[in-house]
Amino acid sequence: MNDTATRLNRTRLLLAGVALVLPPVVIALTFMIWRDGLPDRIASHWSDLGAADDSLPTIGVFLTALVGSGIAALVGLVVMALPRVDARTARGTVFWVGMVQGIAAAIWVIPAWLTVQAGTADGAVLGPWILALVACALYGVVPYAIFPRPALPDVSTPEPLNLAPTETGAWTRTVTANIFVWVTVFVIALTAVIYIPATLSGGLDESLGAASFGLVVMLIALVAVASFIRLRVTVDWRGLRVVSLLFGIPLKRIPLERVRAVESTELRPGEWGGWGYRIMPGRSALILRSGPGMIVTTVDDKQFAITLDDPDTPAALLSGLTHHEQPDMSEGTR
Repeated sequence: MNDTATRLNRTRLLLAGVALVLPPVVIALTFMIWRDGLPDRIASHWSDLGAADDSLPTIGVFLTALVGSGIAALVGLVVMALPRVDARTARGTVFWVGMVQGIAAAIWVIPAWLTVQAGTADGAVLGPWILALVACALYGVVPYAIFPRPALPDVSTPEPLNLAPTETGAWTRTVTANIFVWVTVFVIALTAVIYIPATLSGGLDESLGAASFGLVVMLIALVAVASFIRLRVTVDWRGLRVVSLLFGIPLKRIPLERVRAVESTELRPGEWGGWGYRIMPGRSALILRSGPGMIVTTVDDKQFAITLDDPDTPAALLSGLTHHEQPDMSEGTR
C-alpha cells in the first residue's frame, strides 16, 4: 500500500471514530441547549402521526440515550483500536454500533425537540418528523461508509468448468444447520413459557389484542429461524438458487446474467455480521457455520456469500455457466 493510500485510510479511520463519538455528543449538547424549555416529561410514543399518546421522565430518557450511545461508541472505538481485529470485522462492528447509537439518539433528540416546540409532551405532534426517526435508526450506515474498505480476503477462483456448446450442467446440495435446530427449540420453549401460563390463567382473555400481537411476532420469529435448518443450494442454467426445504421459501436467487465473478474462501461469521441470513450495505450472506464457502459477486459489485462443504465444485460450474452460451433448454440438455 502506497503512502497516499495509507494516509487516506488513516483519515477515514479518524473520521469513522468521529462519527462514533458524534451521537453521544449531540445528545449531551441538545440536553444542555434545551434543558430550560424541557418539562419533566417528554413524548415517548405515537400511535399515528398526530399528538403523542404517552410520555416518560425527561431525565430518564436522556440518561438512557446518553449511556447507551456512549457505551456503543466505546465498544466501537475499542474494536477499531485492537490490532488483532481484522478490518472487515471492525467495519461490521462500527455498522451495528452505529445502528445502536442511532436508535439511542432517536429516542431522545426527536421526542425532546417536539416536546420543547409544543411546550408539553401531550402536544408533541410527530408528523413528517417520523422520517427523521427512521434516518436516526439507520445511522450505522455513516461510520460503515466512512470506514476504510478492507482488503479482499484470500480467495481462490476455481477454473471455470469447460462445457461444450450443447452442454449444460447442474449441481445441488442439501445443507443442514444444526445451530438453527437448537435456536428453533429455544424459540418454541420461550413461546411456551410466556403464553401457556397466560392461557391457563385466562390472561389472554384480559388483553387479547396485545397478547395476540406478541404471539404473532413469536410465530414469525419461529418461521424465520426454522427456515435455515435445511437448505437446498442449486447451481444450474438458471444461476444460483437457495431454497428453504422446510417451508419451500426461496431465500436467494442470482440469475446467470447477473453473475460477474465466483470465488471460494473461508467464511467467518464475525466478518459477515453473524450467523443466519445477514444483510449489510453492498453484501449479504447465508452463514451457517465458520468454514469454507462461496462468494458470488454480481455485475453491480454486490456480494453474496454462503457456507458450503465443497465450494470449489459449484463455484467452477457457476463460473463456467456464466461464460457459456446457453443452449435452448426447450430442445433438451444433458
